[in-house]
Amino acid sequence: MRYILLLFLLLPRFKSFSQKVDSIDIPKGVVYNYCSPAILEKAMVLVANEVSGTPTYSLDNGVLIVGPVLWSRYSHIPSLASISGGNVTINFNNDKLSGKMTQTKEGFKLIWDQVRSDLLGHDFVLRKATFKELQYYWAIISFDIDEPLLVIETNQHRFILNLSPKDLTLLWLDEAPTNTK
Repeated sequence: MRYILLLFLLLPRFKSFSQKVDSIDIPKGVVYNYCSPAILEKAMVLVANEVSGTPTYSLDNGVLIVGPVLWSRYSHIPSLASISGGNVTINFNNDKLSGKMTQTKEGFKLIWDQVRSDLLGHDFVLRKATFKELQYYWAIISFDIDEPLLVIETNQHRFILNLSPKDLTLLWLDEAPTNTK
C-alpha cells in the first residue's frame, strides 16, 4: 500500500516533465503561443534539410512575407527586385518600411535560393528567437506569434522564420537587425 501511495504522489511530477515545453524569455506584452515539441522538432528538421540539402521548396504555401530588414538588403539584388507585385509597407516606430510578399512559386524560389546562397559555406545554428529578436519581430507584425518561430544564425546573418504550425510552410521571413543580439 505504501508503494501505491508513493506512485500516486510521484506520477503528477513525471507527467509534468513529459509535457515540458522548451520555454524562452518572452518580452512583456508579446503574445507567444508555443507549439508541441514534436511540431517544433519536425520544423527544425524540415528547415535544416531545406537550407543544407537539395531544396524541395516544401516550405512554400503560395504567399511569403519578406520583412523590412531582409528586404532592404534583398531589394538591391536585380533578380529579387524584379519580383512583380507584393510591395508591402510596414509601420515600425513611426517609420514606413518596405517589405515584399511573394505570391508565386517562382518568387518564393528566388527568395529561398538567395537565403540558401547567403548560408552557403557558413556553419549555422537553428534555434529559437532571443528576447531582443522577439521584441523586434513583435514590433513589425500585426498578429500573435505562433511557433514554430526559428532563427538561422551564422556569423553574418540571423534569419527569422515563422512557419505555420498547421502545415509547416513559411509565412514570414526576415533578418534580425544587428542591434538585437
